Amino acid sequence: MKKSLLVLLLSGLTQLLYAQNDSISVEYTTEIDTSFVVKKRLLDTYGDVFQSQVPTRSIFKVVLPLGTAKNNFPPLMLIPDAFENRTLQRVGFIRLAYERKFSPAWSINTELAIPSGIAGNVVNSLRFMIQPRWYYRMNERIRTGKSVDNVSENYVGLSLESSFRFMLNRYVNNPGLGYSNQDIAVVYGIQRRFRKRGLIDFSVRGGVNFNRYNDYLNSSLINSGRYNWFLETRTLVGLGFTKYSQKASSNCEILSCFDPIQSLWKIDLNNPIRFSNNDNYFRTSVAYERKLGSSPFSLQLESSLYGRNFQFTSGYAHSDLVNRSEVMSRMGQVSLALESRYYYNMNKRIRRGKQSDNLSGNFFTIGYMRERLWGKTTNNNSSISIVASEQYLSLQKSKHTYGDAYLAWGAQRRLFINGFLELKAGLRMPVWQSAINNYYTTHIKNGQVEEGNREGLGLYDKRRNHRVGGVYPFVDLKIGLAWAKHK
Repeated sequence: MKKSLLVLLLSGLTQLLYAQNDSISVEYTTEIDTSFVVKKRLLDTYGDVFQSQVPTRSIFKVVLPLGTAKNNFPPLMLIPDAFENRTLQRVGFIRLAYERKFSPAWSINTELAIPSGIAGNVVNSLRFMIQPRWYYRMNERIRTGKSVDNVSENYVGLSLESSFRFMLNRYVNNPGLGYSNQDIAVVYGIQRRFRKRGLIDFSVRGGVNFNRYNDYLNSSLINSGRYNWFLETRTLVGLGFTKYSQKASSNCEILSCFDPIQSLWKIDLNNPIRFSNNDNYFRTSVAYERKLGSSPFSLQLESSLYGRNFQFTSGYAHSDLVNRSEVMSRMGQVSLALESRYYYNMNKRIRRGKQSDNLSGNFFTIGYMRERLWGKTTNNNSSISIVASEQYLSLQKSKHTYGDAYLAWGAQRRLFINGFLELKAGLRMPVWQSAINNYYTTHIKNGQVEEGNREGLGLYDKRRNHRVGGVYPFVDLKIGLAWAKHK
């Protein structure tokens, strides 16, 4: 009986289903979570580029401080030499370093700085630095599998630097007179190995330094040095030599070859910046570049800014004479440049599938730059003896204007999402220049006052040899941040 009822029930359900006019279809869908794949790909690319999965216990480094080359090789916007360049000179034109880890999170970094002796007052000197470093994130990154024990990480350090002996070229015939400097600073830095041999180390340093002008042949020299606070940036780029390395990703993982770009905003960070109670300087440039449709041509408008000020006190004392000199200088420069670029190999690379239509590639450029300079320098020189007193006050105000045309070859690459690298080398031709310098003097001797003023048309040091109509080489290297507008 039960079997008959079950057969009847199944038959009724079957008839009911067949009686429907619409057919029933069953679809199966599969959802794939791609977030893990994307994260894994980004992590692999990061590890390949910065060698974060390569164990490194020691590394030998040959690095160049970014920005100091602009004092030794003429950039597009020249700046005057001045005595405050000693700050840049002590950073060195090249630095040799060795870093050794004694635990995953701690290391000792030592550096030897060798100044160039070309663009400033330094003739010869050596500077030594020792710096304990704490890689504060390293243990956590090792635990989570994001890194292994190496030196490609963020760090906090304590830096101790000292010059062995600075010699000033103005006293080259008096080997006893020179300049020395020591400083101690707390450092926050970001160090990365870049592919197999590259290295970059960016740091922000804050602390105190002590400048001293010594005459070892004259113990009565007034000590013009004092403790000064400072806050500065330092960027070192160069080569790092280690025992192990791994194969890096393709260039397009780094250079965003296939990212179609219509325009770029760019900020140059290839400049040291310093603030202190006796010398300050700041230099940067901002540029906007836009492609002309789908052609290999583009237009760029760039503004550069440089400012500095410093004060310096020196003197000496003998049994019957005291001399003291105080100097204060302020200067600012601004330039505006318009140029047209032709990316001569872009269409060929697009046809071969090596890149898309963007602003990365080699180019030729022609442009024009207008530059303004303002300066003010005061000097107070006093001399007091038993029989006489003398004081000399001077003030110089300068206003210069320059116009340069230039032709250059260049290469520009985007780095990851918000970085860029640009090298430009070519020829500058001064088109016109104007310089007005006003000098005001006051001479006081034994109570007698004599005042004077005059006007001069002289150019600053690096511009004196750049005559209108001449042709002069320049090299510009920019590394910084970029923001792209996509097509």
